Amino acid sequence: MLGLQCIISQNGLAIGSGFDASTTLGLSLAIAIAIHDVPEGISIALPINNSGYGKAKAIILTALSGVTTGIGAFFGAIIGNISKELIGFSLAFAAGAMLYIVSCELIPESNKMYKGRFSSFGNILGITLGVLANVIT
Repeated sequence: MLGLQCIISQNGLAIGSGFDASTTLGLSLAIAIAIHDVPEGISIALPINNSGYGKAKAIILTALSGVTTGIGAFFGAIIGNISKELIGFSLAFAAGAMLYIVSCELIPESNKMYKGRFSSFGNILGITLGVLANVIT
């Protein structure tokens, strides 16, 4: 994932393509991804700060890690202007990349780190909230 994120962010690709499909879709994707990026930013900033680099450097490096989302949104908007089929492809690519990361990287890692039921409850809660968010919107 890190190599892909250095080139283009699948989250940004989804946002840019989503706005080309409709403003409502683009806005809902942007809000959902912004909410997702809060814990991601914390998980980037805390180790940097705890390793002795200081708060200012942690904030700067964390902000730089979010630049790829803007680059991805730019390319997503360009791709979306080419054709509607490419919007669908871009959204499917972003969704597939996130599913791969979650199912092959995050869930097994959480099960290794936290033995017991706590990580399973977190996974179930996350899936349930995701389904509810889709039903509500």
